[in-house]
Amino acid sequence: MVLDSQRARADRIIIPMTRPFMNWKPDSVSLLSLILAAVAGLLIYLSHYVFIALLPAFVAVVLSSLFDAIDGKLARLKNSASPRGDLIDHVFDRYADIFILLGIIFSGLAQFSVGIAALTGVMLTSYMGVQSQALNLKRNYSGILGRADRLVFIMAFIIVELVFPFRLEISGLLITPMSVLLIWFGIAGNATAVKRFYDSYRALAPS
Repeated sequence: MVLDSQRARADRIIIPMTRPFMNWKPDSVSLLSLILAAVAGLLIYLSHYVFIALLPAFVAVVLSSLFDAIDGKLARLKNSASPRGDLIDHVFDRYADIFILLGIIFSGLAQFSVGIAALTGVMLTSYMGVQSQALNLKRNYSGILGRADRLVFIMAFIIVELVFPFRLEISGLLITPMSVLLIWFGIAGNATAVKRFYDSYRALAPS
């Protein structure tokens, strides 16, 4: 929500970056974003064996996020936005989220239970946003953890993990930079999902 609310300002940066891709199809850019997210997830997982793999993982997340921002803007600039393109964008975004989070979960940088809580929060946050739209309400971007926020957090915590890779155990809970990230996703993601559910519930007339 914090960064989603700054979309108008971001356009001043995104639009010039979009123009070199005017010969591309928006769906192709969406696919490239998804592939880069899958690469990022794989590299994060491989950091369990080669720690420095987090560095190219960071680059892959940055590029995936960039192309994710470009695809929708490209569709608007080419006047080719469509429900089919919107469907592709949303589905690819969810798979991208899953790939990156699974990379963290199976890398050993966080406990499995923490990862499941984070994955649940992220998926429900996104679901409640589009469910509002499906109920003929506006797409709901409210709450404290929108997708843009998540991507920035992921980039930041990959850097923290690289620079300050601490390992603590508190009451059997593994604490690392990445586990802190997933704990936040679990708490903030589920809180955002509840907030969006409540917004939609209040907006709908009683039966």
